[in-house]
Amino acid sequence: MYLSIAVKLLAGMLGVIFFLRVSGKTQMAQLTPLDSVNAFVLGALVGGVIYNPETSVWQLVFTFVVWTAVNVALRYLMRFHRIRKAIRGDTVMLVRDRKLVLREFRRNGLEMEQFRTMLRENGIFSMFDVDDVRFETNGHITVSRRNEPPESYLLVNGGKVLCDSLRRSGKTERWLTRHLREAGYPDAEKLFCVEWTPGRGFYVVPMEERGRNSESGDEAPSAD
Repeated sequence: MYLSIAVKLLAGMLGVIFFLRVSGKTQMAQLTPLDSVNAFVLGALVGGVIYNPETSVWQLVFTFVVWTAVNVALRYLMRFHRIRKAIRGDTVMLVRDRKLVLREFRRNGLEMEQFRTMLRENGIFSMFDVDDVRFETNGHITVSRRNEPPESYLLVNGGKVLCDSLRRSGKTERWLTRHLREAGYPDAEKLFCVEWTPGRGFYVVPMEERGRNSESGDEAPSAD
């Protein structure tokens, strides 16, 4: 019995390592709803199988392979914006221009005292010090303080234009296309990522040149 438990424990450890390697993750951090599900399932799987004498090592291995295949398939499907948004959720604004977005508070079940606790964890003790607050998909908040440099916006990710991010930046897809074309990038689908920082410009990485970047200065705001 003890030998069987030891073998299953070893198989479970190797299975988790295999899952992390194939899924491209370095740790089981609960960053998204899918990560949380993976943590729960893998923990229950290994714990349940180890102490169940009727379950063989090969059944454990088979289960790991199937679960890993499901995650790889989901990761592929998450290339599509709608599916990625449904699985991972989306960043929402809790505070915009120093005003609480009460609709998002209600949608996410947040109370003001919870929100104030999150602010204190970020070293902020008064709403007078806050310009914008984002509620991230991992359950944390990102705060833009008053008088800080403007934040950046990820406008293209993996060849896909992020319409929600464009809307938050106050720009349009037409504006983005025009500026990218002027910078020598006529096709957004061939770009690995595009980040825009007001007053500083674009940070562009083409698909075929990952690890390199092209920076272009910002231009006067457009009415488009």
